Amino acid sequence: MSVVAPASAGQPAAGQPAATATTTAAPAKKGKKLRLLAVAVVVLGAGGFVAKGKFLKPHYRPGQVAPNGQVDTLDQLTVNLADGHLVQATIALQLTTVANAKAIAADQPRFEDAAISVLGAQTYAGLIASGGRDAVKATLLQRFQQITGPVDGSPQVSAVYYTGFVIQ
Repeated sequence: MSVVAPASAGQPAAGQPAATATTTAAPAKKGKKLRLLAVAVVVLGAGGFVAKGKFLKPHYRPGQVAPNGQVDTLDQLTVNLADGHLVQATIALQLTTVANAKAIAADQPRFEDAAISVLGAQTYAGLIASGGRDAVKATLLQRFQQITGPVDGSPQVSAVYYTGFVIQ
């Protein structure tokens, strides 16, 4: 007859499976799952924050100034002035961040037509006079803003620049 010695407190009896291995593995698996879940939540939250900035445009209240965006340059224009002189001008438009770049590109012939109309109504003496070109810039800005219209209450064109201007 064989006598089986009683198991000590931390060891299983002979012939019985080790129960402590399964009880210590369960909390480790649970902790690992919680860490993975926390990492997933952080990654998804950061991804959502980035996606929100890329896919949702900021909204501006009427009267609130939208920040400047890209600059779009029109083709060089040569225009007869009202008094027979010529002006050769290259005009750039400062767009705001709310501007629709595709619509602006599609409206380029309308911008050029407006610039030709405004410049063609000027005289040599009027453009040479102090503030003459600045007055034309203000008129062009107003016309360009009428062409594009506002988006979310903000104009799409915020400034007009001359990148070339020759009067003959």
